[in-house]
Amino acid sequence: MKFNFHNKQSNLPIPDGFYYVDQDNYYIANLNEPAVGNPEKYLYSDSATSCIIVVVEGKNTKGDPIVALAHLSRTERFETFFEIVENNFVGPVDVFAQGGNPANAEASQTNSETVLTWIQANRTSRASSGASWSITNVTLALGLGNPQEDNRGSYGINLMLMTVSNDSFKLTMKDRDPTGGLQILYCVFGLKVAPVIHLHHRGTAFTANEINSLVAMANLPKNDWVGLLKKTQAEVLKISSTPNCEVPWFYEEIRQAALYVKEHL
Repeated sequence: MKFNFHNKQSNLPIPDGFYYVDQDNYYIANLNEPAVGNPEKYLYSDSATSCIIVVVEGKNTKGDPIVALAHLSRTERFETFFEIVENNFVGPVDVFAQGGNPANAEASQTNSETVLTWIQANRTSRASSGASWSITNVTLALGLGNPQEDNRGSYGINLMLMTVSNDSFKLTMKDRDPTGGLQILYCVFGLKVAPVIHLHHRGTAFTANEINSLVAMANLPKNDWVGLLKKTQAEVLKISSTPNCEVPWFYEEIRQAALYVKEHL
């Protein structure tokens, strides 16, 4: 496993076999059993500020090489991903992570502490106690500064070269959210609806019940997402845990989600 971290801005074209993993989503690629029709060659996520993008590399119970990538925002979602790692990986595991910026934001600090605590609890010494898996190698880039500088909000893994990097790619709104706005509603309200949507699998469609629950939650008077369509960009940015460091497309993504609510009432 290789690591290529750099301080130059990049805006690369999307390669073949590219899988974008949005916020609070995860994906696991089995290198011996690639997806039919579109074999996975690159797993990637971006737009991370206080969130952390985590890459885990190792093997499953059959000995197949597998790679998981998740973009995580809240403690409950980190914990769900950690359970997924526990249930899918066997033997030595490498962990890479980037995010938790800006470092002085409360959400950044909480998320970084969550990752560090998990890593410490699952280091190599676990193997001697008979644990089925343990973390052997760790490469972290947490709390380094403004997430809009030096590609600090982008992270991915080239599965052909087995190289993790902070390269960034040129993506459209549809590339980031093919749901047309539902993805953002899930990020904000997924932990508040019943049943709770802890962590979404990239590429799996939301059910009709999940859609109805998310739209209904967003439409409650205390939330009033349709009302966001009348607010200024500065007002909309208050939704973010890091309003002064958000990605340029954050405002348009929120508006798209508000329009989704309006159209699905």
